[in-house]
Amino acid sequence: MTLEETMLNEELGNVDLSKITALQHKRTIAFVNHFVLTNVQFMNNFMKKCEQHLMNFERKLEKVNAAMVLLETRLSSIPELNTPTATTQPDLIDSNLKTEETQDSSSKEEPQQIDDSSKATETVVATKQTRPEYDRFVKMVQVGVPLPAVKLKISLEGLDPNVLDEILGK
Repeated sequence: MTLEETMLNEELGNVDLSKITALQHKRTIAFVNHFVLTNVQFMNNFMKKCEQHLMNFERKLEKVNAAMVLLETRLSSIPELNTPTATTQPDLIDSNLKTEETQDSSSKEEPQQIDDSSKATETVVATKQTRPEYDRFVKMVQVGVPLPAVKLKISLEGLDPNVLDEILGK
């Protein structure tokens, strides 16, 4: 302890508290009321700003949802993207295999190169056989819908968005 601290402790120890006048009650109540009032005003303003931000976010989500609905209707109107029937799936697999075989036999000396469109078709065919509930989401990605938006739509429908990464091979 320093000299100042010891002198202060001695002075406080020698003070008779019964001779000290009490604090003014009205003044103390005014301080407490002011403290409570400023804190309540701060909390009300904070809550108001938070509610405004939540409302703006909700409006943005509604716009995104509306855009997704419009995009889904546009996608469903494209006949090439409609899901083929079960009888045409083996035909697609056979035609893909035949094109790969002809490419392999014609270019045995060259390194194997498979067209990207045939890879995409194989992926779509493979997903139809394993996870048909994800078919339209795969189509959305292939058409150019951003992957995070598609994952959001998948999660809104109660499916696992990580399965889409497995299907797409990412």
